[in-house]
Amino acid sequence: MAYGSRHGGLGGVSYSGDNVYISGLPENVTDKHIEHLFMMYGSIVSTKILQNPQTGAPLGTALVRMQNTHQAASAIQNLNGFQLMGGNVLSCRYANEKPRGLPSSTNLYVSGLSHNITDSALRELFAPYGSVTSQRIITNRATGMPLGTALVRMETNEQANACINNINGAQMSGGKYLSVRFATEKGICAYRSM
Repeated sequence: MAYGSRHGGLGGVSYSGDNVYISGLPENVTDKHIEHLFMMYGSIVSTKILQNPQTGAPLGTALVRMQNTHQAASAIQNLNGFQLMGGNVLSCRYANEKPRGLPSSTNLYVSGLSHNITDSALRELFAPYGSVTSQRIITNRATGMPLGTALVRMETNEQANACINNINGAQMSGGKYLSVRFATEKGICAYRSM
């Protein structure tokens, strides 16, 4: 894993705790990589790379416990928005803080899918990042043909975030790029009007 530059910060938000949640990590990240990122901000008590419970594959997220809240705040302030050499942008927050600007949803809206996508192919696309609890391929009401969009519900918000971090922007065969984001009422209403 190569290191890069920082883009952004935490702002004036104040939370307490010494446990930091980090997302946007590459799949090949190791505890040593995480320790290297965090060591200049204080003493690291422990690290845990979060994994898919079914496959054991890394989700691109981790927890890092710092020795105290001051060190955790320093790590968050300096690493949130940090861009790794591979292009991944890290998101760091207190583990007990809800992600700002992101719903705590498990429901994802997916576009850019092939018009001949099957339920099993859709499930296979998302399964490496967690447990798919439900899915629905959106179809044209008049023809019944897929529109290249779907709704996918993951078991946890962390799994949904891992899907966004790892699938969003992926190029599919045929040259289309996938867009994966949290489903919102506004997005769902757009389907109802189609």
